[in-house]
Amino acid sequence: MERLEFIKKNTLEWRETKTPVIFDKDQVIVRPLAVSRCDLDLPIIRGETLFRAPFPIGHEYVGEVIETSEDLSLKFPVGQKVVVPFQISCGHCAHCETGKSKSCLTVPHASAYGLGKGGKDFGGALADSILVPYASSMLVPIQPKTNLVAIASISDNLVEAWKLAGIHLNVNPNQTLLVLGGSAASIGLYTVSLAKFMGAQKVVYMDTSLKRCELASTFGADVMHVSQFPKRLDSSFDIVAEASGTKEGWMCGLKSLGIDGIFGSASIFFSNEFPIPYLDLYNNGGTIHIGRVSSREWIPKILHLIEEKGYDPSKIVTRTVNWSDAKEAYIEEETKLVIVR
Repeated sequence: MERLEFIKKNTLEWRETKTPVIFDKDQVIVRPLAVSRCDLDLPIIRGETLFRAPFPIGHEYVGEVIETSEDLSLKFPVGQKVVVPFQISCGHCAHCETGKSKSCLTVPHASAYGLGKGGKDFGGALADSILVPYASSMLVPIQPKTNLVAIASISDNLVEAWKLAGIHLNVNPNQTLLVLGGSAASIGLYTVSLAKFMGAQKVVYMDTSLKRCELASTFGADVMHVSQFPKRLDSSFDIVAEASGTKEGWMCGLKSLGIDGIFGSASIFFSNEFPIPYLDLYNNGGTIHIGRVSSREWIPKILHLIEEKGYDPSKIVTRTVNWSDAKEAYIEEETKLVIVR
């Protein structure tokens, strides 16, 4: 079969590889139908991260079951549409059983589809088929009516919005939110749309991109288009979601945090040394949340809002292309790209 691989800086190629086969119980083979490009993928391809080629690319995807191990033939019948968490997890180790499947103890730490060594071990989403181990705990069924393109990013970028805002608004929607947009382009916009849907008291979106600001405004956010991020805003916020990928955005967000506010970041800064305004945070109080998403745990949260409550994240998808155009489209600038079979 063919799969798309990251070969070297700014270079992707379709490569022949072995077709995956079921070799044990609790396994399913999925045919990807809609693959979303993660906000992290472009920096990876451009050589701006610590991920080094070669490895198969793509980790946000939904698809259909085309084969199962005998024990799962009733649970996941052929043709069933499913979300596949990008993080590999067994579902039964101590971490998985306590909501920390992103750090499953059964597989190498941070194993994931389409990213670094995990991609080499488990494959990438832009492939004719892909093996899902531990399928009974990993896979999440999708209702037949659900728009696959709209939820193609649900295993990562879309659940980032739950991490940054949804989890807090679910407890108390009567809160104000500042979103700092930027390199984590779709995550910032998913966060705006989700927060508005969940009834946040006030949502402010700030970005250096006019195009993204215009899209954020369609969700009802108060938009601030800036040439550069200020040191702080005049008002403060209960929740700050940083998706700028810049030191300036990071500091602006921390300095704009309200009393005992919550700051979350979607950015990955490849450094162990990064500043915080310590005295401001000490005097005002604040919680900083940094870390990877809990893909398997949070997918059902977002899927419930979409399938049962009417949340529609489809407007964040700014370009859709056919499978045959994936190689060229994947390296081009776009807020949220989805490849469809």
